[in-house]
Amino acid sequence: MYFSSQFDRSYDVVVIGAGDAGASAAISAHEAGAEVLVVDKQQERDRRPNSRYAAGYFVVPRDVDGAVAYLSAMYAVNGELSEVDPALTRTWAEETALNPQWLAEQGGASSKLFEGGEHTTLDGYESIDIHRGEWPRGVPVTGCPVFAALDRRLTTLGIEVAYGATAQWLLTDADGAVVGVQICVEGRTVAVRAGRGVVLAMGGYEFNSRLKRQFLPMNPVHYYGSTANTGDGITLASEVGAELWHMNAWPGYLVAHQPATGYPGGLPIDLWAAGGFNAPPGADLPGGFFADGSGRRFTREPGRQHSLHLEVAGLDAERLVHPRIPAWWVFDERRRVKGSLVNTRMGPAGPVREIEWSADNLTEIDRQWVRRAPTVRALAAICGMDPDALERTVATYNAACASGVDDEFGRPAHTLTPLGDPPYYALALWPGGSNTSGGPRRDADARVWSVRGAPIPGLYSAGELGSMYGLLYPSGGGSVAECMAFGRIAGRNAATRKPA
Repeated sequence: MYFSSQFDRSYDVVVIGAGDAGASAAISAHEAGAEVLVVDKQQERDRRPNSRYAAGYFVVPRDVDGAVAYLSAMYAVNGELSEVDPALTRTWAEETALNPQWLAEQGGASSKLFEGGEHTTLDGYESIDIHRGEWPRGVPVTGCPVFAALDRRLTTLGIEVAYGATAQWLLTDADGAVVGVQICVEGRTVAVRAGRGVVLAMGGYEFNSRLKRQFLPMNPVHYYGSTANTGDGITLASEVGAELWHMNAWPGYLVAHQPATGYPGGLPIDLWAAGGFNAPPGADLPGGFFADGSGRRFTREPGRQHSLHLEVAGLDAERLVHPRIPAWWVFDERRRVKGSLVNTRMGPAGPVREIEWSADNLTEIDRQWVRRAPTVRALAAICGMDPDALERTVATYNAACASGVDDEFGRPAHTLTPLGDPPYYALALWPGGSNTSGGPRRDADARVWSVRGAPIPGLYSAGELGSMYGLLYPSGGGSVAECMAFGRIAGRNAATRKPA
C-alpha cells in the first residue's frame, strides 16, 4: 500500500486482469459511462488467461429461489452458511440468470447443454441449467468462446488495454480508500489514478508453489490454466487490509501431469473419449476405473467431478502417506484406441494448443508417460501397486459391470463397461483442477471487505480471485458464470461510485 496524491495518468475505473471477469467489468463500467483502463501483465501476442483454457460452460439458474437454496445448502455442508450474507447468494442467483442474454448482447452465443447441479442430494440442485458458449460461424476456434466474445467486445468498444503491464501496488489516500494503482510497463513505473474505483480480476494462485503449500491440504496439486496466475491479486489486496476467504478451496478433480510436454501444470483427462466426465446414456463407453497406490478402487469415477479432490486428500495416518497421490487410471485397449486420454476440448491440449497429445496415445506410451503391460499383475508391478490387490479390484469391478450394479460406489449402470482384453494401461493422476478460489472477501456489490469488517472504499473484485464458492462447487461452469456476473456488478458499481 502506498499513499499517493501524484499521478501520471487518470481514469475513472482501472480493471486489473483481462480474462472473463476483467473483460466483463470493463465492458460494464464503460457502458455506465466511465473512462476505463484495463491492465494485464501478459503480452498481447501470447496471452493466455485462465478463461482461454475453459470449456465455456456456465451455470444458469432456471429458478432463482431454487438456486439460492442450492448454494445455501452447499455452504451448510461446511458450516459456512451463517457466515455468508444472504444477499450474496441471492445476487449470485439473480445475476447469473442474466448471463445468456448479456453474453448475446456482447456478440456471443450459448445453448443449454444439460440440466441440474452437481450435488444431486442437495436442495435446489434441479434449479440450475448448464449452458455452453458457442463459436459464431467463420470465427477461428482459439480458446473458450465466452472469452473470445468478451475479448472482441473490448476491442469493439475501444476500451484501452495495457498489456505487459504489471500491477505493483494499490495506491490509497490518507483515509485508506483505494484511489489508483502503480504499474510497471517496459521497465517504467506509472502511477495511474482510478477516480471511482479499482477492480481486481487477476485470477488465483495456481502457479505459486509457496501459496499452494501454505493453504492447500495436500501436495502436489497441479492446475491447468494460465501460468501467469501467481496470486498477485492476493498480495495487492492483503497490503490494503483485505480479509481473505476460501483460501483452501478449489473445484478439484484428478488430472494428468507430464512436465516433459513443456507445460508445468495439470492436464484434464477425457474419461470416456467424449469430451470430459459426462457419460450420456446410450453412449459407447470404454471400461476403466481409478485405483489408489495399492491397486484398490476408491471412488465412483464419473460422479464426483469437482469434489473428487476431497476424497483424494485422505491421509493414511498410520503410514503418514497420501495413498491416492498419485492415483492411477486403469483402462484397456478399447479406451486407448478410442481417442486422446487428455481432454482436447479444454485445457492445454484444447484449442489454445499449448501442448500436443496424440489421438491414439501411442506417442505418449512410447515415452512411458502412459504405462502398458500384457497382464493386470504386470501392470500393477510397473506402477508400484500390489498385484494381488489390483487383480481383486479388476475382478470385483468386472463383476459389477456384469450385474449392472456397483455395490461399492454406486456408479451408474450405463457407465459400467468391463475391463476387456489386454494390453492394459495406467496413467498416473494427481489432484488438480482449473483454478484456486481464495482471495479477498467480497459482498453482493463486489466490494472488497477489510479485516476490520467494512468495505474498503474504491476496491472491488470479480472472478476466481476471492470466489464466493467454498468447500463445494455448484457444477461445471460455476467459475465462468461468476466471472461474468460479478464482473458486471463490480464494473457498474465502480463506475457509478462518487469520484474520489
